[in-house]
Amino acid sequence: MTTTQTTDGQPTGPPLLEVRDLSVEFAAPGGGALRAVREVSFTLRRGETLAVVGESGSGKSTTALAVLGMLPGTGRIASGQVLLDGEDLVTAGPAALRAVRGGRIGMVFQDPMTALNPVLTVGRQLDEVLRAHGAGGRRARTERAAKLLDLVGVPDPRRRLADHPHQFSGGQRQRVLIAMALAGGPDLLLADEPTTALDATVQDRILTLLADVGRETGTAVVVITHNMGVVARSCERVLVMYGGSVVEDGPTARVLTRPSHPYTAGLLAAVPRLSSPSGTRLTGIPGAPPDLALLGDGCAFADRCSRALEVCRESVPVLLPAGHGVRTACAPATALEGPLYDPAPPVPLDRPTPGPVVLEAVDLVKGYRSRRRGPARPALDGVSLTLAAGETLGLVGESGSGKSTLARVLAHAHPADSGTLRLRGEDVTRPSRAALNGVRRQVQMVFQDPYASLNPRMTVGEIVAEPLLAFGLGDRTARERRVAGLLRQVGLDPAAAGRLPRSFSGGQRQRIGIARALAPEPSVLICDEPVSALDVSVQAQITTLLTDLQRELGLALVFIAHDLAVVRQVSHRIAVMHQGRIVESGPADEVCERPRHAYTRALLAAVPSPVPTGAPPARETLASGVGV
Repeated sequence: MTTTQTTDGQPTGPPLLEVRDLSVEFAAPGGGALRAVREVSFTLRRGETLAVVGESGSGKSTTALAVLGMLPGTGRIASGQVLLDGEDLVTAGPAALRAVRGGRIGMVFQDPMTALNPVLTVGRQLDEVLRAHGAGGRRARTERAAKLLDLVGVPDPRRRLADHPHQFSGGQRQRVLIAMALAGGPDLLLADEPTTALDATVQDRILTLLADVGRETGTAVVVITHNMGVVARSCERVLVMYGGSVVEDGPTARVLTRPSHPYTAGLLAAVPRLSSPSGTRLTGIPGAPPDLALLGDGCAFADRCSRALEVCRESVPVLLPAGHGVRTACAPATALEGPLYDPAPPVPLDRPTPGPVVLEAVDLVKGYRSRRRGPARPALDGVSLTLAAGETLGLVGESGSGKSTLARVLAHAHPADSGTLRLRGEDVTRPSRAALNGVRRQVQMVFQDPYASLNPRMTVGEIVAEPLLAFGLGDRTARERRVAGLLRQVGLDPAAAGRLPRSFSGGQRQRIGIARALAPEPSVLICDEPVSALDVSVQAQITTLLTDLQRELGLALVFIAHDLAVVRQVSHRIAVMHQGRIVESGPADEVCERPRHAYTRALLAAVPSPVPTGAPPARETLASGVGV
């Protein structure tokens, strides 16, 4: 089923979902209530795709969970309505909500590995959903499960029903989650960050799949994301949230090219562009998202907004029509003239000139055995590279290409099966036990997930000091001074040393992880997907921080990421990995502008642009993407 539109881009037809003045509260630690979502209203029609964007804490996921009636902990809907074909889900009873969940509304979660049960086969998990919604006998359910896997493009679907989640790649697991969400034949599909941890090529196929499902089945889709390229690539309308409220909504093409709210303009300015040359500084939004417990009477964005007026601090703006089907909650948008978003010329990074070679790898080979007696599967197959002091080497490739394995071998977390590894000219391929600590001190890692990489039971001071204790560096007083200095160096208050990680945002936690990695004064910093889980504005802050630290300390950086636009801007050189080998390497601009290998060209072609093209992208068939 398709949706028609008026001349200003607004869809027509009766709404499938109406959210009216929805407010959500959680119990505050000191008593009272914390309002996480504030009077949010929007409509969604059949076959329509809506993006919900904003920084972490803006209320995106909470709004989706409120629609499902699945608020965690002490969360409750304080006021408002959620109408599904006119039926209010807020006042519906438990039985009615169970019928809606998985039946009329399906949910696709962000991390497919944690959303799927690792001890049950994919067929068993699909069968549970089908059985819960009365999909007939066992034989009929098996047939339906195989058809669902076929619909989402999983090859050999009948055989794959007997496989467990760990036997699927990341993209295939995400397809399995989409199949489970579609099992009940939903009218509405909620997809919460469905492509955040996926490579560009896999991301492209998942976005195509969601668009095809909506077009072929008439299912409405809500995509929750912080990736503006995803919005431009797959969504007809966009809803921008900040501080728990909607600050702008309208047709995607209009909002992403002529935003009416300064926050939307700030998000767009922070998006890395594949066309920007190497050494370009990413532009983040100054400041941090507001503490919802401290919101006053004015605009929540006023303290971060360069265009704020006095009225912005006196009253909360309301959503008003801004023309072309757009609504915006911004006084300056109508009081001031001129475009809010006018891309400035690229600002060059002040980067050091690369010095002598610090790390060298020659013909590294590493294999893993999937079975105790089976043959080793090569993860690295003759990898050679060099890394100089003050240089950033970008490492790109799809999941399974060998990037993270190479990082672990370089950091001596895993030994190589063969090959040579040199640190400052010294062979450290197989160091003695006494020498191993010295090697590991020189090569430190910053991990992908800022939530999982910090011990939740340790204070920030203990976390940052941990490498100092491990390597026997300094006494207690010296360690405390070092921790305070490191926290200042990464932009945090030294007073934060006594707090636990849970009291920090994702970007702040990543800064803590960087401080920990810097503690033993390494020569090489290996950053394994350090910004993939972060909002675009925080991503800009972290990449800028890493570059500034590199200039200050002369660090050599290995920057692993699946976002080629980010990699190009921060890297001197780029190495492209495929099936355990480096298939192309060279200066970052040359690799991105004149790729020589077909695999590199495919990676570059899959990068979603934040600028809508005005025409739908070419579609592949639902059965394509074997191996993804």
